[in-house]
Amino acid sequence: MASSYIAGGKRPRRAKRAPAAPAPRQALVQARVISGPEQQAAINKAKLEWENTVDALASLVCLLGDDGEVLRANRAVEDWSLGTVAGVLGAKPHALIHPDCRRRSCQLAVFIRDALAQVRAGSWRQFERSETVGSRFLHLTIRPMRRRPGARSGPDDPRAVLVVTDQSALHRAEGELRTLNADLERRVLARTQDLADANRDLRNEIVRREHAEMALLASRNELLALSEQLIGAQEGERKRIAVELHDSVGQSLSAVKYTLERGVTMLRRRRGDAAEVFELAVHRIQEAAESIRAISRNLRPRILDELGVASALQWLCRGFAETYPRIELAVDVAVADGEVPERLATVIYRSAQELLNNVAKHSRARKVRVRLTLEGRLLELQVQDNGVGTEGASAESRRRGSGLRNLRERAQMTGGEFTLTRAPRRGTLAQMSWSLAAGEHASSD
Repeated sequence: MASSYIAGGKRPRRAKRAPAAPAPRQALVQARVISGPEQQAAINKAKLEWENTVDALASLVCLLGDDGEVLRANRAVEDWSLGTVAGVLGAKPHALIHPDCRRRSCQLAVFIRDALAQVRAGSWRQFERSETVGSRFLHLTIRPMRRRPGARSGPDDPRAVLVVTDQSALHRAEGELRTLNADLERRVLARTQDLADANRDLRNEIVRREHAEMALLASRNELLALSEQLIGAQEGERKRIAVELHDSVGQSLSAVKYTLERGVTMLRRRRGDAAEVFELAVHRIQEAAESIRAISRNLRPRILDELGVASALQWLCRGFAETYPRIELAVDVAVADGEVPERLATVIYRSAQELLNNVAKHSRARKVRVRLTLEGRLLELQVQDNGVGTEGASAESRRRGSGLRNLRERAQMTGGEFTLTRAPRRGTLAQMSWSLAAGEHASSD
């Protein structure tokens, strides 16, 4: 009954066939049923119910003929502003749905054309496609119309039904959901990266603090060792000064005292020549003064304060050559006294003194070279020997020696560097270097 309505209200055409001759009474009853007013009323009622049902749908529903023309359409045509129900009859689906499109390669037109071709070829499957048309996101479904077995179709009978559903709201919601998901994933990735960076920074900070703690502990132990060595050095220096004062100055003063007492006795008794005794006392006083000056020079040479470190270094090397004549000494001081800052004068002198003492005591060297140079702003002190090197030093001297540690500390405290390496051929090269500030010279504070 529904097929009759969709085709335009016409009665379905039945295939002509030779029916069996019914009995007279059965033929009369069949004729009464077919031609009776009850059948037309039932058709009109079914037609009205179908129209009301289809018109109530929000989707666009069109019945399509053999050529794909619209045979019937529901009221959604007017709701979507595509025209009137009567005005769209005979229109093509693509022109109805996509009226502004003039492209022959339009994918929507290709889909409708191919689907209707397969329907005409006898396909019974359903064809679906989603397409954006204007501001709408539409879902199209083309489904073949089913017929009763053995029924023949006429030119006005529908071949397929086209259902177009507006899924714009759902499409926008899906798009917004995808955008939200992408934004959420981006924020999660960013947050994960932030946490990873924070964890890495935290691990680095922990490692840095552990290293700092280890360095602090090592510095504290080294400071304790240096303090002990400083106290020992002070006590040793005091002991040495006390011994020198006792052995040289003390004995000289005792001799002077005895000589003066003998001279006074001779004067009182008027015996002998007292002048010779007093001359002897003067000579011994002079010896005591020389001893005091020697002790003073060992503590801090006056030449270092009066002239400068370059002259003091040359004086130190002359004294070393006189003390150790078996060691061939070469001196290269290419710096004037006024070119070395006062803050480095004592450090350079004491460092050279310590390095020369190490050469004399431990290196077993035959040659040693002392260089003091200034190239640009780089001030360097080098002491190179051809001895056994650090590998040949005894285990006891390496364990108890503190000279190299003191040299390194002196360099670091004055903003310099200390390095100890093997000489190019044999021996040891000790080098201390300082980078001077612009305009820094001997008169610097």
